[in-house]
Amino acid sequence: MSNLFLQPEDFERIFKDHLKIETYSKSIETLFSDRLLRRIDYKPYYQRNYVWDDDKASYFIESILLGTEIPPLIFFNNAEKIEVIDRRQRFETIKRFKDNELQLTKKGLSALKQLSRSRYKSLFENNETTSIIDLFLDAKIRIVEFEIVNERKLDSLLEDKIKKEIFARYNSGITPLTTPEIDNAVYDNDPIYQYFKNLLTQEPDFEQLMYDLFFKRSGNNSIEHDRGKILQFIRRHLVLKMFPIKQYSWGNSRTETLEKLFEYLSDQNPDPEPLCQSFIEKVKIVESFKQIFIEFNFKNNQLVFECLLWSMLILENEKLDLSKLKNKALLKRVSKKISNNIQKYSDGNYKQIQERYTFTAKLFETEFKIKLQVYYEGSDKKTKELSKLRQTEDEDTVTKLSELESLRVTKPDPSRNSIDDIARVMERKKFLVRPSYQRSEVINLPKASAIIESILLGINLPPIFIFKRLDGISEVIDGQQRLLTILGYLGKEYVDEENNKCSTKNSNFALKDLRILKDLKNKKFEALEPALQDKILDFELFVVEIEERLNTEFDPVDLFVRLNNKPYPIKENSFEMWNSWAEREVITKIKDNVSKHREWFHLKLAKQPKDRDRMENEELYTSLVYFEFKQLQEQNIEKFLKIYKQNNRINLRLGVIKDINLVLTKVSENQEDKKLFMKSITMVEQFISKVRCVLLDEDIDKNQLDAYLKDELDSLYKTRKGSRNFRRTKQDFYILWYVFIPLNYEMVRHYRQEIKQELKDLFYRMKNTQDSNYDENKFKKEIEKFQKKYKQDKRKLKLFDSEKEMLIKKQGNRCPISGNPLFMGDEIEVDHKKPLAIGGLDSIDNLQITHKNANRRKGTKYKND
Repeated sequence: MSNLFLQPEDFERIFKDHLKIETYSKSIETLFSDRLLRRIDYKPYYQRNYVWDDDKASYFIESILLGTEIPPLIFFNNAEKIEVIDRRQRFETIKRFKDNELQLTKKGLSALKQLSRSRYKSLFENNETTSIIDLFLDAKIRIVEFEIVNERKLDSLLEDKIKKEIFARYNSGITPLTTPEIDNAVYDNDPIYQYFKNLLTQEPDFEQLMYDLFFKRSGNNSIEHDRGKILQFIRRHLVLKMFPIKQYSWGNSRTETLEKLFEYLSDQNPDPEPLCQSFIEKVKIVESFKQIFIEFNFKNNQLVFECLLWSMLILENEKLDLSKLKNKALLKRVSKKISNNIQKYSDGNYKQIQERYTFTAKLFETEFKIKLQVYYEGSDKKTKELSKLRQTEDEDTVTKLSELESLRVTKPDPSRNSIDDIARVMERKKFLVRPSYQRSEVINLPKASAIIESILLGINLPPIFIFKRLDGISEVIDGQQRLLTILGYLGKEYVDEENNKCSTKNSNFALKDLRILKDLKNKKFEALEPALQDKILDFELFVVEIEERLNTEFDPVDLFVRLNNKPYPIKENSFEMWNSWAEREVITKIKDNVSKHREWFHLKLAKQPKDRDRMENEELYTSLVYFEFKQLQEQNIEKFLKIYKQNNRINLRLGVIKDINLVLTKVSENQEDKKLFMKSITMVEQFISKVRCVLLDEDIDKNQLDAYLKDELDSLYKTRKGSRNFRRTKQDFYILWYVFIPLNYEMVRHYRQEIKQELKDLFYRMKNTQDSNYDENKFKKEIEKFQKKYKQDKRKLKLFDSEKEMLIKKQGNRCPISGNPLFMGDEIEVDHKKPLAIGGLDSIDNLQITHKNANRRKGTKYKND
């Protein structure tokens, strides 16, 4: 079996001599004409599903109408057809809109909200908006096209590998913006936001205080990411006093309302210092509360202090003298009541949010004889104010359609600049690689190494977007992570927004986890041969330069957010990614099997048109196959399936999901591993059959069977609860697999009703472990007891002829199956009265002597069935 991944010599030969890479642009009208669409396959098998929701799709269509730069589509042309290797989501969004399948949403539109609820056809048929369709059809889409040249038709397997390699490289380096990073860009010029941003940078003690009071620390987060979360928290709580909790908790337009309220607050406070200092004072009062909780050992959590901060802000809004809160007895009374009602301070739905804020406010109503109902219940007046605020939001974000043409960016063709040229410009301080709205360096070493490997293999990188300001400085709007990776590998510095020289996070890094050029592993730039160093320095990057001189209305922050706000990136360790590169036969088999059981054996089911299938069901199925694969290799289950107790319940998780990547790589490269993996798929099918057997315990019409099985599986997982918020989790399926491992199908079929009831009891105890003594070890023992009860006894006992003769005489020389005469010398077999497959014991008391033919016809039938 040939290796899944291209070997260096194959790749070098094809990319150097036979792969033509062309860049060009086509109008939407031409690209989506019937003639070209007949040739274009925009959803080849290695692509994931269409996953963009209508909000994201609307945002993208708006970007086209505004003339915003968008990343190029990646095509592969094999003469017979054109495949969309990357950017399928964008291609299909344009097609859906043009085919009248997409209705633009208000939430998705940022500048053209008056187009909300519009479709292509309605815009085309309205004389006032026909010009918008003209702009849409005339919009140019950049395309990077790969094509095999100077060679007879390429072997289909080799062509498949090339396409997969290109797809993987264009998708493996994406690190989407987090919400705090988007805020950092959007509020780059906001004085309140910048005040707190500088404060947290300059006063680490206050930053630590904020985190200790209001956040659960995550060991994976960087300091800058934590700071972003704190800034987001501050921004929300500065305006929450203007947003009644009842309405806030519903979640309808919550984000948009908070943004508009913050904008209003900024307008009302041109000098941010008094407002910000006042907020800091409230935080210090909350710190005093925390000291009381600690001193008297009162129960508390982050949500308690969040509600207390809100209370301080609304009390100030009511002109209450907050110096009264220096009274230790008062602090103790309030803290004790909260501690006694700590169950109210837990994450959950809108009712729990309302309950904890309302309870906290009423404590202060009692203490200060003051009415605060308007802050948690709201009022007609407050509702009208918020409605008016949302209305002004729509007015503020409406771009006059007559101005659209003038606001569109003048799009130059991308230029090709060598890395050496760009590095020299940056040394002259003409290149600002990290303007203030940019995020920090987030790319890790494997992704960074993949970028350098792509350069050495001659694979085009996505374009760099530059904004050339009037002062001659070039700001990097998009492509920052790629540039920092290249600078880091070269060991060069860059200039930050403060005009300071900085080294990259991975300065002078060594290459790691290379897929093709494995002989360069652990090599730094200085250790490369001169020819390879030159190859990197001479490599040309596509650069799209937008000049401020020609685009006076252009907003680089808006383009930065539009290019980087990708809510649906392909995760490295997911079926969406495995689907793009793993062995085709294996992937196809998994997808086909998932499709057979999808209606009832699923993690998540796409029911509504707005639902998107992220291949979670295929990922779950692959995890189960991985478990079976490891079992066949006789590995201890606990090496790959972790069992632990947390939050009063037993939990299970996959040990290291990256290991599935390694297994799939071996399966794609080694025939024996592939056979074992295919056998594992068969075993998962057997597992699903056993689950189906247990769930089915009454006569069901075949047309209703899937719905019945779904409800029964839900009932098992819900553990006697009628929760409206119930959703299936991977660990529900993991525990089911874990329980069924040693059980054979006949045993399950025979005891299906008993097993079903015992499983319900088991899931209930697993998810409701109030007993502090019930831990993962007791849980495992309970599983072992269950499995032992239904485990098939092994056939070990062998009878001597004398024992066989004794049994025949005991049977009256009759075959117990056929009733015919039976004698020593006949073709006989030793049979288990109660078959081992359904729980019979391998003991002499359970043995009988039968005619061979009668025994073979009997199978696993048992007279007590």
